[in-house]
Amino acid sequence: MNVRKATTDDAHAIAIVHVESWKTTYEGIVPAEYLAQLSVSEKEQLWQRGLNQPKHSIFVAEKDGKVCGFISGGKNRATQGKEAEYEGEIYAIYLLKEAQRKGYGTKLVRALVEDFRQEGIGSMIVWVLADNPSRRFYERLGGKKIAKEVIDIGGKKLAEWCYGWKNIEYFT
Repeated sequence: MNVRKATTDDAHAIAIVHVESWKTTYEGIVPAEYLAQLSVSEKEQLWQRGLNQPKHSIFVAEKDGKVCGFISGGKNRATQGKEAEYEGEIYAIYLLKEAQRKGYGTKLVRALVEDFRQEGIGSMIVWVLADNPSRRFYERLGGKKIAKEVIDIGGKKLAEWCYGWKNIEYFT
């Protein structure tokens, strides 16, 4: 198992993980039509842009030299509410189904947290669909539910929860 800073060469592999993990994680939660239209080429363009943003930290997890997961994060995008009190934000973390529950997620979070600490960020949040069973991962890492909202994905209203960590020193 290897976790490293992502490079622009990783955009395609990250896009594959993004699309495939959405299809397996959100099956039965997000409308099937929405999941069916997800495109690796569109996500690859998105990740090419993300990988070229200096204030955006992205790490990949590899197994046998193949990308099996990723995490991205940066400054908290919230401007109001309780969640705005936190400095950093995990924007996305996804793992292929076969890489889940093997420690990759924890290693990815720790890599991002270390980057945050070097940037002077001492707290963070993450938004997760309430129906996503992987949300328990954040609870096991000590995240506290601090906010909720309703979002629309593919025409379906879904509850989203925000988990927060007031002090990310816990991860070191």
